[in-house]
Amino acid sequence: MNEHFDGKVVPEVEKEGNLLTHYLQFDGRDVSRGIETFIPTPRFATGYAPLRNRAGLLIETHSLKPYKSRVRGTYDILRYTIEEINRTKASLFEANKKADAETIERGKAFDANSKFPLRLEITKKSTPFDFKGVEYKLEDSKISGAKRIVYGTKPLDITIPKFDEAKVTTFVSPPLYYIVPPQWQPVIEVLEAHDIKFQRLNKRQTIEVESYRFSDAKWANASFESRLTLSFKTNPVKEKREFPAGSIVIPLAQEAAKVVVHLLEPNSPDSFVYWGFFNAIFEQKEYGEGYVTEKLAREMLAKNPELKKEFDEKLKDEKFAKSAFARLSFFFERSPYFDKRIGLYPVGRIIEKFEIEK
Repeated sequence: MNEHFDGKVVPEVEKEGNLLTHYLQFDGRDVSRGIETFIPTPRFATGYAPLRNRAGLLIETHSLKPYKSRVRGTYDILRYTIEEINRTKASLFEANKKADAETIERGKAFDANSKFPLRLEITKKSTPFDFKGVEYKLEDSKISGAKRIVYGTKPLDITIPKFDEAKVTTFVSPPLYYIVPPQWQPVIEVLEAHDIKFQRLNKRQTIEVESYRFSDAKWANASFESRLTLSFKTNPVKEKREFPAGSIVIPLAQEAAKVVVHLLEPNSPDSFVYWGFFNAIFEQKEYGEGYVTEKLAREMLAKNPELKKEFDEKLKDEKFAKSAFARLSFFFERSPYFDKRIGLYPVGRIIEKFEIEK
């Protein structure tokens, strides 16, 4: 980007009378506090393109600029970008091929020490930025009750801090394959829409996998993009599981591997889990009737002194102590009759070479 876009495209566009900068957002309402780079997650075009090993370009023109200026600015950027691509297309194609090959190669071996970034955040480190704006003032708003910006017309050139350095806050070691049971059809349909390559199990197969168990699941108060998103904590598990015929096995030795990781790793900001595709795994279908659980609880306490200690400790919680349902649930959840799959991620991570049985 530095060589071709910043070095070649930007100067030509600015010669046409446009003023360009990288995508940014203000740090609050006061411009003097600085600007920071926006980190797009995979659901945004500029977050998705790099996952496919391709360059992406987002053009935004300020809504307060005249319409003619906005159209002309967009035209100029497209024109000179296309001209630069045409002039250097061989190097662009080569960069695409190299990135694809490297992605495929990384997917051929599991490395427990690899750190694939899932989440990033902007640091407090800044560099000076020459901001070209117009004079403004902050005044109290009788409408919102907060401060509002009132712009003038006189040009204002000031140097402000630009926060443009990112650090990885969440990462994962990608497996060799992911495996998804066939009943999760909406998930499989999205994977197909992204042209993800996979194979299906021919028959039921027992496979050792890594996965996750979720806790502290909390759903948003309202839907977003027609889906109910959630937050949660993850605890890693490793176990042998039976997967039915028709389960899909997704190798990471493919060009779209980064998309696969972001969709199937729960802690990705735009994972299937976050977007509610797996909400059903948190739903408890079975329960114990009070008169049954009461008898069961007494038997469990008589046989397990440690359980009694745990129960007595829980009784110190006033809310728990006053809830008959919570107290009975305490025992049912620790009984052989409780569904241990609640909160268990149905997707498996396979970290060893694997063959589908015929």
